[in-house]
Amino acid sequence: MKKTIKFLNFLALFTVIAVLSVYVSGCKDDDDPEPAGDKTALNALVTECETLHDAAIEGTSVGFYEVGSKAVFQTAIEAAKSVANTEGAIQSVIDGANANLTAAKTVFEGKYIQNVSTEGLVAQWLFSGDATDYTGNGFDGTLTNGPAVWGGGIPVLTSDRFGNADKAYYFNDGGNIEVTYATALNPPEISLSWWIYMEERDNNDYMISMNHWEGYKVNLQTENKVFATVKVEDGAIYDKDHNGEGLVENTWYHLVVSFGAEHMKFYIDGALVQDWPDLTGGGIINLSSTPVNLVFGLEMPLSTYDPPPTWDGAYFKGKMDDIRLYNRVLSDNEVSSIYNLEKPQ
Repeated sequence: MKKTIKFLNFLALFTVIAVLSVYVSGCKDDDDPEPAGDKTALNALVTECETLHDAAIEGTSVGFYEVGSKAVFQTAIEAAKSVANTEGAIQSVIDGANANLTAAKTVFEGKYIQNVSTEGLVAQWLFSGDATDYTGNGFDGTLTNGPAVWGGGIPVLTSDRFGNADKAYYFNDGGNIEVTYATALNPPEISLSWWIYMEERDNNDYMISMNHWEGYKVNLQTENKVFATVKVEDGAIYDKDHNGEGLVENTWYHLVVSFGAEHMKFYIDGALVQDWPDLTGGGIINLSSTPVNLVFGLEMPLSTYDPPPTWDGAYFKGKMDDIRLYNRVLSDNEVSSIYNLEKPQ
């Protein structure tokens, strides 16, 4: 999977451009050469970043920075220092170095593994042996068979991304987990975090759904892209995807989709890959007057199909694990921290 920022390549390219720019500016045969720029702000930023870098400790738990992040940050610092230490560097090159180091600092700060707040955590299904909601809020899931026409599947316990037995669920043939509707599961703003290991089948695989197009849902569609759909208070329906390369089968991914404040955001493996703005019309529509249960692994609860289905269903095939549902929009850093806390080391 491609990362949002190919950081090392970016820094290497910037260093070459910066050095060449300084060289060219020093070799101009011009009666009025461009004067050397002011490095005060750049030098201050370099000092600030070196202090941040030197104090940081890498690790795999809360309070540490992601393993490998310091080396990447150090490369950015050295690139900026090469400009700061070059006599006669012109202002445009200095400003570029400042901007790029500022961006690198922001990326590095996002690698800090913070405590993931439980504020707004409505439910969390760890799938550690069952479909219990581990928040204690009582939103436990019920394992449900798919219809016979689809194979009559039911979710079965399987190994998780760490290789631990019976710590995730495998879905196929319409088998699903159903959670009784509650308004708490139907918030106006939402963040969904979950892990999947997808097996290839015809697309439209529904992973998490509350009344599909009439509420909210996340599924895989064309080219195995992650899609999310929400219906908002004024009746508008927003259907967006992560706007990148599709997921690869038989690979674990951490996915997060959030909706709120007129934005829908997609994250893959802790990184923001798409932010869709200007989604007006209010929050997610409230379904309490015509409630439909939340479902994992299927488009809709089977009880809502009338008549019973005779077509190939919109169900998920593969593993799912560690589903979180928040009633607010998570920050980029919170998403990164969930990923860093939950990923295999």
